[in-house]
Amino acid sequence: MELNQAVEECVGSCRSCPAVGSCPDRVVCRCLGVTEQTLITAIATLGLRTVKEVRRVTEAGSGCNCCHRELNVYLAVYSPSSSPAICSTK
Repeated sequence: MELNQAVEECVGSCRSCPAVGSCPDRVVCRCLGVTEQTLITAIATLGLRTVKEVRRVTEAGSGCNCCHRELNVYLAVYSPSSSPAICSTK
């Protein structure tokens, strides 16, 4: 398999979607058939912050690991801020 073909096999379906979060039915993890909507819902509602957490909850990324780069993009867009809340004692 050529490198270009391997890269082609590694991306989810529906590459014509303009941006992350614009196509709920888009399959992001091809091995396990996990859709964009499933990922966004899990990340946003459960506060997932790492690929390991995404794998545990949705199983996305548990197959060939090919979608890990893309999972990180979803985490960057939909995960809650990783910075701790600052409390004031005033």
